[in-house]
Amino acid sequence: MRVKAIQSGFSLLEIMVSVAIAAIALLGLGSAQLKSLQYATSSFNYTMAIVQANNAAERIWPNLCALKHGGGFNGNFKNTTLAPQIDDYSITFPANFNDDLAIEVQWPDSRLDDGLQSKLRIFAQYPTLSAAECGL
Repeated sequence: MRVKAIQSGFSLLEIMVSVAIAAIALLGLGSAQLKSLQYATSSFNYTMAIVQANNAAERIWPNLCALKHGGGFNGNFKNTTLAPQIDDYSITFPANFNDDLAIEVQWPDSRLDDGLQSKLRIFAQYPTLSAAECGL
């Protein structure tokens, strides 16, 4: 009487299927990591844009009286004092200074191709000061 040998180990087909499943899983993990890095960079750029806008709003305070009553908001003041510290960012201000100032920051974001503009706008509010309160 002959006894059949019991198979031990895995067949080649089983190994190939498991390798294919593992490869697909690793590709999925790599893709998820790439998207995670893209969103982290986008979040960093957004945070830096907030810092740039708030910094510009804070730089106005020492010159508040001169800007309200001297009219020096255009030209050199915008290009030097209120310019962003990072060249990739651009800051846009209204033509004239007022108590409710809209500050808009834009930056390039080539990592995400979602078709949306990378910009934010904050509104800085300043007190109404008369010329007498400013010592003018």
